[in-house]
Amino acid sequence: MRRRFPVLVGSAVLVVALLGAARPSAAAPSSSLTRAPYLTDLVKRHVTVNWATTTAVTRGHVAYGQVGVEPCDAHRASAVATSITVGTVAETQWLANLNKLKHDTAYCYSIYGGPENLLGTDTPPAFRSQLGPSSTAPLTFAVFGDWGQVNSMGTNADQANVMSQVAASGARFAVTTGDTGYPDGSQINYGDLQQTGSNTSAIFGPSFWPVAGASIPLFNGQGNHGESSAALVNWPETQAVASSGGRYQMDVNCCQNGTKTASYPSEWYAFNAGPVRFYVLDASWDNGNVGTSTIYGNDYDAHWALGDAERTWLENDLAQHPTQISFAFFHFPLHTANATEATDTYLDGPSSLEGLLGHSGVDIVFNGHAHIYERNAPSAAGMPVSYVTGGGGAGLEPVSVCGAPDVYSVGWSPSTSTGSTCDGGTKPTSADQVFHFLLVTVVGSQVTVTPTDELGRTFDQQTYDLSP
Repeated sequence: MRRRFPVLVGSAVLVVALLGAARPSAAAPSSSLTRAPYLTDLVKRHVTVNWATTTAVTRGHVAYGQVGVEPCDAHRASAVATSITVGTVAETQWLANLNKLKHDTAYCYSIYGGPENLLGTDTPPAFRSQLGPSSTAPLTFAVFGDWGQVNSMGTNADQANVMSQVAASGARFAVTTGDTGYPDGSQINYGDLQQTGSNTSAIFGPSFWPVAGASIPLFNGQGNHGESSAALVNWPETQAVASSGGRYQMDVNCCQNGTKTASYPSEWYAFNAGPVRFYVLDASWDNGNVGTSTIYGNDYDAHWALGDAERTWLENDLAQHPTQISFAFFHFPLHTANATEATDTYLDGPSSLEGLLGHSGVDIVFNGHAHIYERNAPSAAGMPVSYVTGGGGAGLEPVSVCGAPDVYSVGWSPSTSTGSTCDGGTKPTSADQVFHFLLVTVVGSQVTVTPTDELGRTFDQQTYDLSP
């Protein structure tokens, strides 16, 4: 199997084969490497490099340098180890924090286990550091959600295609709308480069996030699939959480609406890319612990009722950051044309989360949960535009609940192999027109959202003028 990790040259992503028939075996990535390198926490002058190895590796570090200015091993950052179990296999998860980076600068890097370069002799991957607070440079990022699902053979060609499109998109970083790893976001669902099979290696398998993750840092959002500590371990966002006073830990949730006492991730934080503010929020609840309410009702009581910790934090941060442009990302949808993963009536409306975001100047909201694509106009004066982007790789769903504020939506029924549409959408003729991600570009006060399907075809592109 060919492992493909992306390399960033300037601002373009070049996918190179790190294992190919033409190369001698000595050039291949080390057999000790179990998760390919991937990036998180691209905040200020910081990024975190993550990877995993067999337990035989007892020391790790990252060597890095500015592309075209100094060697890729000009600097060194020590790595911290965390023991994990992927299925029945004991592994070591590593992270190294790269600090004091220059803003908007290309860096190349390599990962090491002791003295061994775990990527062999191939070209080091690279990334571009975050924009500075006064930057006026264009910003491009990717958004997708509801991904990390494989069949009984451990494959998902549609998801692999989406990941390849993200890798080639030129995005500086990516943000998810939740539900990362099916069915429950466990370490075996995330997997590694070696293990395959049903519900196995749906994120870190060679065809999935390794294709993009070495060059595109990811900010992961919490969803109802994955209410476990694996999400916190696998996607460390320490700088983003600390700099925004957010929360990123397991918390005990007790007893509202007859639910059982359970420990779930509390995952909310904010960060800036240039002058743009990003809010990654937790709007989720475990499907298996409903009590007398619903997952939407329990989420509202845990996170969004007046006085709840997350709502209080968000109110304060919004008040402290009246930025020109801001975006919010969370799982449960404010509005959706899907009948199964329906509109969250606890969060929509002027007196709930939708109103808080809109009245505080948040411009666009990105949601998941429904495995469709949907664009919604503001539901009322002062409310934000919202998108549902749940086509990252999990099984698709149809749309049927048509009407305002939906202005363009498409879905697919796997059971009948038929497409569906509401309002302005074009009826899909194949599932590959519905699996997708969003590419968002900010140039000054202009924001362009470009939905892109798994074959690279764009549709429903919209540009918003967010001038004050």
